[in-house]
Amino acid sequence: MDRERPVALAAVRAARWAGRRFVSPQSLLAALLLVVLAYLVVAPLFAVVTTSLTWQSGDTRFAGPDIEVGRFTLFHWQRVLNSELTRNLIVLPMMRTLTVALGVMVIVTVVGGALAWLVVRTDVAFKGAIATLAVLPYVLPSWTIALAWLTLFRNQGVGAPRGFLEYALGWQAPEWLVYGGVPIVIALGIHYFPFGYLFLSGALKNLNTELEESADVLGLSRWQTLTRITFPIVMPAILSVLLLAFARSIGTFGTPAILGLPARYYVVATQIYSLNLTGRASQAYVVALALMAIAAVGLYINFKVLGTRKSFDLVSGKGGRSRIVSLGRWRIPTGAAVLLFLIAVALFPLLLLFWSSLMANQGDYSLGNLSLRHWIGAGTPGINDGEPGVLRNPLNLTAMWNSIRLGLLGGVVCGILGLLIGYLVARVRGSLVVRLIEQVSFVPMLIPSIAFGAIYLSLFARGGLLAPALYGTFALLLLVTVGKQLPYAARAGISAQMQVSKELEEAASVLSIPWHMRFARILFPLTRPAFLAGALIVFITTMRELSLYIMLVTPRIRLMATQAFWYTEVGFRQLADAFTVMLVVVILVVTGLVNLLNRLSGGRVRSVS
Repeated sequence: MDRERPVALAAVRAARWAGRRFVSPQSLLAALLLVVLAYLVVAPLFAVVTTSLTWQSGDTRFAGPDIEVGRFTLFHWQRVLNSELTRNLIVLPMMRTLTVALGVMVIVTVVGGALAWLVVRTDVAFKGAIATLAVLPYVLPSWTIALAWLTLFRNQGVGAPRGFLEYALGWQAPEWLVYGGVPIVIALGIHYFPFGYLFLSGALKNLNTELEESADVLGLSRWQTLTRITFPIVMPAILSVLLLAFARSIGTFGTPAILGLPARYYVVATQIYSLNLTGRASQAYVVALALMAIAAVGLYINFKVLGTRKSFDLVSGKGGRSRIVSLGRWRIPTGAAVLLFLIAVALFPLLLLFWSSLMANQGDYSLGNLSLRHWIGAGTPGINDGEPGVLRNPLNLTAMWNSIRLGLLGGVVCGILGLLIGYLVARVRGSLVVRLIEQVSFVPMLIPSIAFGAIYLSLFARGGLLAPALYGTFALLLLVTVGKQLPYAARAGISAQMQVSKELEEAASVLSIPWHMRFARILFPLTRPAFLAGALIVFITTMRELSLYIMLVTPRIRLMATQAFWYTEVGFRQLADAFTVMLVVVILVVTGLVNLLNRLSGGRVRSVS
């Protein structure tokens, strides 16, 4: 009996230790988040791989009636990567995608860098207006610029109604300037150059110009100072801009669809869409996996280059000062020129679309042709197939409601998950499981939106035990929104939770306050600005997103962005322009409400895209 007592006590102690270790709130939370991330990220990835490696019911028209659905095959991979169709299926779209990405990277870096230098390092006039307008193109949906481009350059020479330039000047732009790679690069470059401006202006603000002045004293030329001092200091920011522009441009669907498909200029994103439309989903998933592989290469380069931070430890954040370069008599002309450029790329497209939406007949930009038919008209037989104006069409109001509630619900769910992930990362640092949660939550950021939508289509189209058939439902749109946008909220949550001292929670724990009460009464109020920021970022991104949802919506469940694209696809241009303007107004109103709430609450809500 005496010999058994120590053993029993040891067992009790072990049970208590195991209970504290594995049944703690943090452990339960980690297990819950692992399940959520496995469902939202890992399972869809697994499904797309298995779909590309098995026969599907629609494959009989390619391989004959003798195939066994669900059986392993390399047919789809061989057809995409090693067949007479390989060139058209993947080689040409991939080369065009990389060409477009390269062009966008150059524009984003050069234009964004020049604007950042002028605003941060010079005394250029109109700085405030330049800084405000410089970020506006990214607030707009990327395909807004594409629609404005067509309104400006299309002409009868390419078989389209007259654009503004042909009407005003009588000049017909060549086809390569209306459709194809050149306009896609320019439109995406205009949309993404705010990345370059924001990243590089931040780097230049941190630049201690005493280093450059020391180089001047030592007799280095301006070119030597630039290449040996300035460039190495801002090189991490430049690389971040390049990689971000690359990652975003390779997965964008709307702009290449509007400016590329009429000329059969396919990039990878539009090729995935086209393959899905024609019942070749398995081949589309092979192309999508190739696109993800390219994104993974970009991430690898990011880690390899930015991971060696010792090469760029020249930034001094203490005791430094910034030298402002005087532009002299060029100060006002330069500021005016930059302001005109920003008005042309940020405001003029919106004005052009609004004017186009008021035109009763395409190609006639005169005042006598203006009408509210496409806004509030009841619909005229023979015009746009009798479609009513955008404000009188109940389907449009339903699409608006769907977009708004999707953005709100997605924002709230992502905001909560982001705070919980941030809590684990901040409180359980160094844990293998927590590091896994942090890394997996970031994975959707690396997957292009069009590929992410294709993955969810693969998982939820047919249904199964854990993945019911949700195609064509609001639930699927909400799931894909949470899965794709979670990285934004997770970054905001981690940043906020890392700033909250453990002592506050430990003091409440000593008072035997349960974990859920500690989180609700202490941690959440302290991190509420991060929750609000994460939720609003998701809301705004969801409202303008097209690539993610284009393959998931159906006539029964529409969104504003997909409805505007549908108008464009069927040739109802004025309706498309009107609904696009309506979408932009909704986004700007919400952004204004965000800023108002921010000021009223006295908090600081970061604007991250």
